[in-house]
Amino acid sequence: METILPSDLILNILCRLPADSVVRCKQVCKCKTWKDLLRQPSFAQAHILHQLSQLNGNSFPSLPSHNASNIPIGLLVCFTFTLEPGNQIYYGEYDNQTRNKLRKINQTPTVGKSVIGSCKGLICFSENYRFYVREPSYICNPITGEYVNIPQVIKRDNVVGYSEFIVCGLGYHPSINKYKIVKIHYTKHLGRVEVYTIGSGSGWRETGTTTHSLRPRKGSSYRSMHDYRSPFGKIVSFDLAKENVYLLPSPHFVLSTSYYGNCFRLQVLGGCLCFIHEKRGECVDMWFLRKTGESSGFDLNEQDNYDLLSWIMEFSIPIECNVEPCAITNSGEALEKLMDNDISYVFPHVNSFVSLKALGERGSKFRKRYDVNPAPKEIFIGKQQRKDDVETDA
Repeated sequence: METILPSDLILNILCRLPADSVVRCKQVCKCKTWKDLLRQPSFAQAHILHQLSQLNGNSFPSLPSHNASNIPIGLLVCFTFTLEPGNQIYYGEYDNQTRNKLRKINQTPTVGKSVIGSCKGLICFSENYRFYVREPSYICNPITGEYVNIPQVIKRDNVVGYSEFIVCGLGYHPSINKYKIVKIHYTKHLGRVEVYTIGSGSGWRETGTTTHSLRPRKGSSYRSMHDYRSPFGKIVSFDLAKENVYLLPSPHFVLSTSYYGNCFRLQVLGGCLCFIHEKRGECVDMWFLRKTGESSGFDLNEQDNYDLLSWIMEFSIPIECNVEPCAITNSGEALEKLMDNDISYVFPHVNSFVSLKALGERGSKFRKRYDVNPAPKEIFIGKQQRKDDVETDA
């Protein structure tokens, strides 16, 4: 086999395989050429780029990509079961055709922890000291089982003195090829911005301050990777390359809309920044940030002329039951999750072979990828039949 196919062709084939299939190849393959290719950091980069190009090929929901419509969407689901301690993290794929079983990710106990976000296969967790004080503490790659602890600044006996409120996120900037964790901790009306560059060895660095308040306001919720909507109608973003805070345009209706009966939040859906406006008892409107005259979504990592950006409403979903948008499928449909007491949150996740050790993180360790689902729990993702015989995504 090693003398039949050239290495670049083998790499091209392997990059097109799902991550689980690549893992099985690693476990059973005896071909030295294949094993050497799979160990190279260049394979991890090529594999994730191919996966993202397939998933984000449909960044404009009104123009569905038929070639990508059958590609499953990976989802992380966080459950809080009454008789089990902490959050239980499961991974599953939705393909619009079959009911797929969720698998429990084998992680350390997540009592007192929350998931900050997922970025190119890496998941970042936070330590919850009290409500609104959540410090990044732990990062892992669930498909490889690699993980590393992030240095923490807050001491449990000095939470009040250090911070009143923290917002944080995980992001990646392609031009500098760096993964960064960003946190802004507030004391009084001033936010101090700190950045942890994965693999740099420099720990947490304070990069400046901001007066933009990102505190949640009653009746609103904010959940996003590194962009937040302030209570004053501003959308605040963080430039991972220049490491500074800047403003994005807000939807035109925000300042004139009462908070009573309305809920606003930001999410990244289908690779694009999405502004979700929930009108209580009526509908959920989903607005996507676009460049004027273009059908692709705006890349938050690009510095551009923000005057050319505009918000376009792509979905208006009637509220027929207690649901919440969580992903955009490759056929251009909004995937919704049923609000359930057991489900804390759901967000998209792409499995990758990004290595924390290859990025430069020292002290990374490994554990088994998936845990055995606690009997008798078997949790599936797929179509759910409503009482009126209409199928919904759940």
